Amino acid sequence: MGILDKIKGQNSETKKQNAQPSSEFSSIIIDTTNVIKEIKNIATANRLNASELSFKLLKVTTYMSDEKSENHEMSAEEMSLFLDDTFLLNPSLKISQNYRVEIFKTALYPTSLHLPDITLSGNKNLTKVIATISQSHDVVYTPDLEQAIIDDIQIKKMKTGILLGIRDQNMYKEVKKLVAAIHVNGFLDKNHSFIVCSGVDEIAPVNDNLLLHYKKKVNPKTADGKVDYAKRGFVLAVEKDECVLEYIKPQSGTPGRNCRGGFIAVPEPRVSNNEVINITENLTKKESETSIKYIANLGGYVHLEKGTYDIQEHMEINEISFKSTGSIDTSLDSNIKINIKETDILKDAIGAGMSVETAEVHVQGNVASGARVKAKIVEIGGQTHQSAYIEADKIIITVHHGEANGQDVEIDRLEGGRVIADTVYVKNMTGGEIIAKVIKIDNLMSNAKITASEKIEIMELKGSNNKLIIDPSVTKEFHEMIESINHKIEQLEEELKAYPRQLSSKKEYIDKNKPMAEMVKEKIMELKRNRVEPPLTLFAKVKDFQEKVMEYNTFLQTFKDKKEELRDYKEELSGVQNKVFLARIINHSVWKEFNEVRFKLIYPPRDMTYNPKENEVIREISLKDMGTGEYRIMRSNEYSNS
Repeated sequence: MGILDKIKGQNSETKKQNAQPSSEFSSIIIDTTNVIKEIKNIATANRLNASELSFKLLKVTTYMSDEKSENHEMSAEEMSLFLDDTFLLNPSLKISQNYRVEIFKTALYPTSLHLPDITLSGNKNLTKVIATISQSHDVVYTPDLEQAIIDDIQIKKMKTGILLGIRDQNMYKEVKKLVAAIHVNGFLDKNHSFIVCSGVDEIAPVNDNLLLHYKKKVNPKTADGKVDYAKRGFVLAVEKDECVLEYIKPQSGTPGRNCRGGFIAVPEPRVSNNEVINITENLTKKESETSIKYIANLGGYVHLEKGTYDIQEHMEINEISFKSTGSIDTSLDSNIKINIKETDILKDAIGAGMSVETAEVHVQGNVASGARVKAKIVEIGGQTHQSAYIEADKIIITVHHGEANGQDVEIDRLEGGRVIADTVYVKNMTGGEIIAKVIKIDNLMSNAKITASEKIEIMELKGSNNKLIIDPSVTKEFHEMIESINHKIEQLEEELKAYPRQLSSKKEYIDKNKPMAEMVKEKIMELKRNRVEPPLTLFAKVKDFQEKVMEYNTFLQTFKDKKEELRDYKEELSGVQNKVFLARIINHSVWKEFNEVRFKLIYPPRDMTYNPKENEVIREISLKDMGTGEYRIMRSNEYSNS
C-alpha cells in the first residue's frame, strides 16, 4: 500500500489532487509506523524540504505478537499488561505501534503558544528516557499548556522510536506538577528533569570467580606512589575470622526490555573455576546461595601446598633478601613466628634494605644495613649493622651496632649502637647510647652515654669518658607530658602579663565613678520617698556602673583562677621533677677517672654534675633537695634499701 493510499477521510479525487506536486499543500492525515519516513516522502512528492513540515499525533494503536497470537491489537484494558515485568520479559513478545498523524506545512499553522525547550535523553540501553525542560521566563500559563508539553514530548519520543502509552505514567504526573508551578510562579524558575518512560533494566549474569582476599593485602606502593619491588608478598598474613578466599558462584542474569520495545538478552554466566578447593582444619567453609567463603580459624600466614590451603604460624627460611623473599610485612597480631636460619658470619640473615614486620622474629645470623625489623619479640643471634633498626616489646641481640627501640632489651655486646627502652640489660658496652627508665650494665668500657629516669646500675666500670645521666623527662611519656605542661605554663604566663594593667584600669574607673553612682542612687531613693517616678536616665547610670563593677569582679576572678591554674601546673611539674631525687646511680666497682655523673632538673632547667676520682669508692650517687632552693649530689659507700 502506497503513502497516498493510507490517507483517511478523503475521496480518491482529493487523493489524486494531493498526490500532485503543488505549492498549495497544507496538510494530510495518514496511518504509518514510521512518521519520519513519511514526512520525507511527502516533502519529496510536494517539492518541499522536510524541515518545512510538522505533524500532530491523532491516534496510537499498539500491537503485540507472541507464541499465542500474531499482531494482536491491544485494547485500553490490555495495555495495563505492560506494567507487569514478567509479561514484558517474555522473549517471544514483540511490540509494534501504528500512528495516525496529521502532517502539515508548518508555516500555514503558526502557534502563539510558547513552549520551553524540551530535550530527551536515555541511559545506555534505553531502559529509561528522561525529559529535561529548560528554565524559561517566556513561558506563560494557559489552560492548553499541559497538553501542549505532553504533545511535544510525545512527538520527540516518536521521532526517536520510543513507544507511546507504555509505562509512561510518571510523565503525566510530572508535567501536571510542572504546569501547576508555572501557574503559581508565572514562569519556569529552573530546569526540571523527570522520567517519561521506563522499561525493565537487565541484570547482568555473575561469572564464577575465585577471590584470593589474602593476596589483596599486599601493597607494593610506597607513600609517594612509587612501586616498592621489595614487597612481593612472600608471607601473606591473615587474622582469625578473616575471609581468606571466596568462590563466587555463577549466577544467571535477567533480561530486560527497552523503551523502544526491544528485548535485551543476557548471556549465560561463564564458569572457569572447576578445581576443587581443599582446606585443612585451620579454615572453615561457609556456603551461601551466592558464594563459598573460607574463614581462618586462627591468625597466621596462608600456606598452599598440593592444592590444599592451610593457616600456619611458624615459618622457617634461610634468609630474607631482595632476591629470595623480598620484605615481609604482616600484622603484629598475626601470630606469625619467623625463624631465619642463616648463621654464616659472612652473610646476612636479613638483607640490606629489607623490612620485616610480624609477631615474632628469630634471627640466627646478622641483620644488614638499612634493614628494619618490627615485631612483638625479636631475637638476633648475630650482629646488627649500624643503620639497622629494631623495634619490639622484647628484644634480645648478641652484638648491636644499630638502633633498638622497645620495652625490655637485652644485649650481649653493645658496640656504638643506640637503645631506647623501659628496661635495658647489657653485658658488655663499648661506646653507644642507652636511654631508658632502668639500666643495668655488667661491664662498661669507654665513650658511652647512658641516660635513665630511675636507675643506672654498673657491675664493673672499666673505662673512661662515659656520661651517666639521670633525667626524669627522658622517657617518652614523661617527655611528652613535660613538654605539654611547659607549653601551658608559657601560655598562662603570657596571658597573665596583661591582667594587672587591665585590672588597675578597671579599678581606677570604679573608684573614680563610685561617689557619683552613690549620689545618683540617693537621688533615686529621695524621688521615690516623695512619690516621684525617677527619670530612666538615672536608672541607666546606676545600671552602667553596676555592670562595670560586675565586669571588674569577673575579670579579677578569672585572673585568680589563671594564677591558681599556673600554680597547679608548676606543682605538677615539680611532682615529675621529684622523681630525680628518687633516682640512683649505682657502681659496684671502683670509679675510673674522666667519667661524668649528671642530674638534670626540669623546672627551672638546671644540671648538677659530679666527676668521680680515680679509684674512688662510691656505691650510690643521688641528688637531694635541701629545701631552700639548693640541691646537693649525695655520695654513699653503702647501698640503700630502694
